Amino acid sequence: MHGDRMTVRTIAAALLLATLVSGCATGPSMSELKTPLPALEQGKGRVFFYRTGIIGGAYQPDVMLNGAVVGSATPRAVYLKDVPPGSYTVTTSMTNDKVNFVLSEGQQQYVRISYKFGFNIYPELVDGPTGEKEVRDLSFVAGK
Repeated sequence: MHGDRMTVRTIAAALLLATLVSGCATGPSMSELKTPLPALEQGKGRVFFYRTGIIGGAYQPDVMLNGAVVGSATPRAVYLKDVPPGSYTVTTSMTNDKVNFVLSEGQQQYVRISYKFGFNIYPELVDGPTGEKEVRDLSFVAGK
């Protein structure tokens, strides 16, 4: 009987680990990219979207910029979107939380997609130095 409980726990732990790992991005990290990121077009700004954690990895809601889907909240991944200067709102399909910012020509803005208990995956603005540091070891993936 005791051995049966250990087996069930072992299987449950393995399934949990497999679920967490399967939801993570694969591919080269930003610091390992063999080719540089595409040059920013003149007259545009760049928005980086990223998710550092794996907790809640089974939940990967759409990430929207001014209502248009730009990608998913993929754990341990980063993607970007080049857009004209202007006012922007970032939301996810899993929460009513949102962030607003104004983007200037040539500016880079970082938006971290975070998780809080209750299955809430939400956006938050991050300053440039923090964003640059946090995306360095994340997998670069294509947005939408």
